[in-house]
Amino acid sequence: MSTDLAANLRDTFPGRQLIEWHLRWHTYHPEHRSALAYADSITTEDYSGRAGMTLSSYLYGDGFTDVLDMNTAAPEVVEMSEAIATVLTSSRCHTWISPQHHHGRIQALRQPTVVNRRFPCALLDGAFWTAPVFDDGSDAWALHGEHNRTRSPNCYEVHFDPDAVRIAHIASADDWVELLNAHPLVHGDTLFPDWPSIATTWDAVDVSISGLLCAQPLISHVPYDDSDSSGFTHSQSGPYVGVGEWTVPSTAWLRLPEHVTVRPADTDLARPPVR
Repeated sequence: MSTDLAANLRDTFPGRQLIEWHLRWHTYHPEHRSALAYADSITTEDYSGRAGMTLSSYLYGDGFTDVLDMNTAAPEVVEMSEAIATVLTSSRCHTWISPQHHHGRIQALRQPTVVNRRFPCALLDGAFWTAPVFDDGSDAWALHGEHNRTRSPNCYEVHFDPDAVRIAHIASADDWVELLNAHPLVHGDTLFPDWPSIATTWDAVDVSISGLLCAQPLISHVPYDDSDSSGFTHSQSGPYVGVGEWTVPSTAWLRLPEHVTVRPADTDLARPPVR
């Protein structure tokens, strides 16, 4: 599994950027002799933060072109990609955990009504969104500056039984392609997700840290056209769209199971859960 994921990392722009970043920083940490020891020393929060930065560079910047000619067969590149893949597939980097955080005022918890966006993309409208909570108490959106790091009345804890949810996990390109093939929305020559169709089978779709990095068009299949100043066009072309617009590891709830409860994300546990 980690070997397949490592190959997937070496074949996407965000994956290569992450590998290049950690190869460089490993040289500053000689106390970690092996790539695996170094990769294992990086926190889940840091992996999430760095994934967000590489996605931003890929979609809206030009730094990703620095890794266009990366020698993906070089021993140090293979070793670091395997080390990163091993950590990202370990239990400590699993983002499908309860509770998660939801940002935005909730007066009553209602079933989502999901629709495809007017212009095809990897995102949808109408979902109930949550993000994993890290060991320091922050969540993926707060970590990426999408929301205030301080707790507010509009931040909620969403509690659920992870094993009782019909969940589609997106941790690799293969996971994403399997979902799109089962629920296709074709635009030109590219597959996009048909969200109302997905909602008939799944309660939620969860994109992990590795999913953000790997569920992108593969460089070996979609050559980069340097006439475009950013990678956004690259991410939207080829046989399927990439998940980069999700920005952070997060979950789009398409249906809320009965057992899901929500409460304000603070220490005032006297307030009743929202149902």
